[in-house]
Amino acid sequence: MGISIKNDEVEKMARALAQRHGVGLTEIIHEALREKMEREERKPSLAERIKPIQDRIASYPPTGLKADKAFFDWINGEDERK
Repeated sequence: MGISIKNDEVEKMARALAQRHGVGLTEIIHEALREKMEREERKPSLAERIKPIQDRIASYPPTGLKADKAFFDWINGEDERK
């Protein structure tokens, strides 16, 4: 089974890297893809990355303010009470 690289820059980079490492194209592409997958598997999920932010926000005391349409209109400069 084969693949066809139709991007000249990608092919040039793959060939240069393969030559630098003294291996064939298949091996260098396999190694690059394996390394990329390993990095992604180690990367924390979005939920794990935002957890500290959520915890920090949850630690703030309630303000007692009501976040209704009027509030958001005021925040966005769309207050009709001009």
